[in-house]
Amino acid sequence: MSTLTEIEEAIDRLPPPQVEKLAVWLQGRRLKSVEAQAPEPDFLSRAKAVWGDHPVGKPLSELVTEVRG
Repeated sequence: MSTLTEIEEAIDRLPPPQVEKLAVWLQGRRLKSVEAQAPEPDFLSRAKAVWGDHPVGKPLSELVTEVRG
């Protein structure tokens, strides 16, 4: 079984209690997937918190490049 069509056909052949069990398992798997996703870091806000909107001397992009080194 390697295609979505094959999987759907196999699900259609399952007895109702097993379909329900599969649905519960898939829902739990989806929740775990959502929980595992970390939010994207907000580098610009973090940099502005450290150096402000207009750092003296060098552009913000240059400071960020130096820090990443």
